[in-house]
Amino acid sequence: MFTLQQAKVTSVEYAAFIHATEDYNKVIKAIENLMPPKLRERKSVAVEETYGHYDNPIRIVKITFRNPEYALQALAWLWGRMLDLDKAYLIENLDLHLDDKMRLYLRLDKQDAYLGLLRLSSGDDIIKVKFSFKGSKDEIRELLQ
Repeated sequence: MFTLQQAKVTSVEYAAFIHATEDYNKVIKAIENLMPPKLRERKSVAVEETYGHYDNPIRIVKITFRNPEYALQALAWLWGRMLDLDKAYLIENLDLHLDDKMRLYLRLDKQDAYLGLLRLSSGDDIIKVKFSFKGSKDEIRELLQ
């Protein structure tokens, strides 16, 4: 489905904030629920410890795959499970989610992800998924359609 287009996905990064009131393992599970099972086995979690505005501890977790084959698998898996309404929104509003370096940014609801659902979110309790592409905006739009 995603192999015949000119645009090529080159990497994917999953990132989330884990606040002191959240369970680390549950957030990792939510992130894993956004990736194909084969990638879950290959993941390496990078954790950065920091503090919020009121000196509350926050962990920033990132899982990155720089292998284009893995990134393509992640895109196809995620896109295949996304709601049609969210897909249509992304394609229609691609300019809001794609930067000038051809990186596509998705904000997915963290609570829904833990439950195995994929929903775009404009809230704060999210998992960020960033896909990097080689190709033009029009090629990426065509790939997503």
